[in-house]
Amino acid sequence: MHTPGDGAPEAGESRVEFYVTTDTSAAPHKAGEARLYVMYDAARPDGDKLYFTEAEWEAFVLGVKDGEFDLDESGNLP
Repeated sequence: MHTPGDGAPEAGESRVEFYVTTDTSAAPHKAGEARLYVMYDAARPDGDKLYFTEAEWEAFVLGVKDGEFDLDESGNLP
């Protein structure tokens, strides 16, 4: 997650970050959730955001740890 003073992304650079919130107003389809994990591009903080429930976030993190999103030598998903 971006912390002030750690160097903002340069123009054209993308850096995915996330934060946790209890405010579901931006994702009304997930209004019944206690908290949401919000993923965004720090180079475009006002751009689109992805909202994950706690269960969705846990599944995503397990997929990352399991290599589900690893790219091949050409930069493509296998």
